[in-house]
Amino acid sequence: MKDLIARQLYQPAVVLPLLLLMRLMVTLDFNLTQVVFVMVLKGSQHAYHFALRVTSTRQRSDEGMKHLPCNNCC
Repeated sequence: MKDLIARQLYQPAVVLPLLLLMRLMVTLDFNLTQVVFVMVLKGSQHAYHFALRVTSTRQRSDEGMKHLPCNNCC
């Protein structure tokens, strides 16, 4: 069990979010209210951009275009 936990802790999918959360908490002086507010705000921004990308893809496919927008624009 100890080996399983040690292997899983070195996965980038586990380590990177923890490091980002730690950096956010340090910059906000460990104020949990501000941390939650920033996380909700960032989550809503990501949801808005995802919805915008999906609707633009649907509009383009309705027009007969087969071009898919890249993830790096706008």
